[in-house]
Parts: sequence; C-alpha cells; structure tokens
Amino acid sequence: MCSICKDVLKNFGIPHTEERCPLRTSLYCSNCATYGHRLQTCPAKPSVLFTEPAYVEQLLPPSYLSEFKITTRTPLQNQREEEPPRLLEIQDNDRVIAAYLSARSVKSRKGVSKRQTLEEYAKLQNKRVVYVK
Repeated sequence: MCSICKDVLKNFGIPHTEERCPLRTSLYCSNCATYGHRLQTCPAKPSVLFTEPAYVEQLLPPSYLSEFKITTRTPLQNQREEEPPRLLEIQDNDRVIAAYLSARSVKSRKGVSKRQTLEEYAKLQNKRVVYVK
C-alpha cells in the first residue's frame, strides 16, 4: 500500500509503490493532458491564458500577421451586454400576484395588500411593476 491509496483502497492487498499506484494512474489532468495528478495539483502552468481580444489583429493567426507584415492595432468596438429588463409585468389579479409571491417565498405581512408586498419586493430587486390587464 502506498500513501496515496491507503485511505481510499483499504482492502487492496497488492503492495505497490506510489509510481505504480492504480489510484494515481487513474487521475487525469485536463491542463497538461496527462494521467497521474489532478488539475488542482498540476505542476505545469496553463499554456494559453484566455484573454478577451482588444484589437482586430488579435483575431488573426500569427502567420498572417508576419506574412502580410501587419503591425497596426485596430481597437475592437466594445460589445456591451444588454442589461436584463428592469420591468416586472404581471396581471392585475390577486391570485396571479399571490402565486408570483409564493413562488418566490415572499410572505405578505398582515394588513398589507399583496400589490403593496409585490411592489416592495420589486423595489428590492431594482424592478418596476407594470400591471397588465
């Protein structure tokens, strides 16, 4: 038994070294594409770090850049993600409002209408309530 598998494979009766450990040889590292260790314990640094391109020339392969002697740096237009709509459209019906609130585990207080509770909840979510008929 080796120190790697003595806790996991307690009844494994074949003596072996850490280099020949069956548990260790089953571990796969997707970073360096080898067996023998996990991704968290990989000794190799990642070969290519993911970066978001800032210039058009970063989208071209290096062979094209050298072949056509491209040395410019044309900035890419920033692609902004659209914010989710800050509008909550709901039917103007007490049952629908009650179902919406109960689906989100929002309890209404005594003496407060469901519409007012919904508007308070929407305010916490930075949304505006629009009642649809």
